[in-house]
Amino acid sequence: MRSAAAPHDQRFLDLLTVEASYIDDTFGKLPGTVPTVHILNYLQAQHLDTDFYDRHFTPGAYLPTHAHHQDTWH
Repeated sequence: MRSAAAPHDQRFLDLLTVEASYIDDTFGKLPGTVPTVHILNYLQAQHLDTDFYDRHFTPGAYLPTHAHHQDTWH
């Protein structure tokens, strides 16, 4: 999925710079409203309704691991 994402263009980088500057100017640090030590990496796991995606989206809307989840784990 990551390889399908559009690369960051200059407009995005400019927006990100303005946003980060605003947060730093407003709160004096990044992230602005939570202690830095509380930012943890996480992984979101979910059961997809693959029939819904098959009906409303084109092939490739979800990973093969989602397609085979039921057979693999249940």
